[in-house]
Amino acid sequence: MPRTRTEKLIRHKRRRNGILVPLLEDLFQRPVEIESDEDVAWITGVLEQMVARQHARTNAPLFSPSQMASCLRYVYLLKHHKELGISKTSSARIEPHFYFFNGNFLHLKWQFALYKLEKYVNDPAIFTLHGVEVPIISKHGDHGGTVDALVSIEGEPIIPDFKGLNVRTFSEITRGYVPVQYASQLSNYGMLYNASIRNGNSPKISRGLLVSENKGGPDPKHLIALQETEIEIKAHLPEVRRRLEVLREHGKENSIPPPECQTTGSVQFLGCPFKKFCKEEIKEIQRQRAKSESQDAERLAVSIPKGRRNNRSRRNSK
Repeated sequence: MPRTRTEKLIRHKRRRNGILVPLLEDLFQRPVEIESDEDVAWITGVLEQMVARQHARTNAPLFSPSQMASCLRYVYLLKHHKELGISKTSSARIEPHFYFFNGNFLHLKWQFALYKLEKYVNDPAIFTLHGVEVPIISKHGDHGGTVDALVSIEGEPIIPDFKGLNVRTFSEITRGYVPVQYASQLSNYGMLYNASIRNGNSPKISRGLLVSENKGGPDPKHLIALQETEIEIKAHLPEVRRRLEVLREHGKENSIPPPECQTTGSVQFLGCPFKKFCKEEIKEIQRQRAKSESQDAERLAVSIPKGRRNNRSRRNSK
């Protein structure tokens, strides 16, 4: 006999893992809606924080955790391009603008869900939302960003980071593959947060939560299309610190990091706002690589002896 919906939910609850997604699944057992003037005021406040964040980024750019795993030249120029007199090129492609548009509202949607979750749980020992759009900046003042939210789950401070992903990438994450840029970003946020409370009594963050939303929608294992993945902060810190140190060294020397693109046809190059600045350099890299490959091919070339022609057997004539 097929299971009823209630039986399926009970079975799912017994098998589910995680610390935040199960709470959100419980929240969504009833409609999650904008129900009051208080809700409207809260959303308005978040939107105002987003506007302030964008103005701050424009007026005082920083080395951003969300970009730290990208090409270091790109990260460096995002912060220093104005003083260097290097112009950014606006993308003529529609897709990047759509991604950012969608991303802003994806974050707002789940931030609102966390706000409603705190009211639903109504127990600080289980869940507390400390803030959304929380700015965190290093003591050097050159490195920082804004976290989606800062929460405590069963007393443990955690930074959740929400990502909207296509079906293929979501499926890969459910199988344990986490793109390095996501893990790096969460480790970076954790490092900045822990440094900001170095003189306080608050507990440090030891793990972040990558919360992936499947753009393909829910399935029997992901009832609200979410998958959470724990990211150990310390696991990725050596690489984060190394890249940050490289950026700071270039700042001290007033030098620009070398490009990491190898071809003008790569997605990374085509989507970069500094591709005009890098174009001739990348073309030269392509020419040198093609020359090197041609020389290698000549050294490895060998003469292949031609096989002997098979003589046709002669028919015996009678």
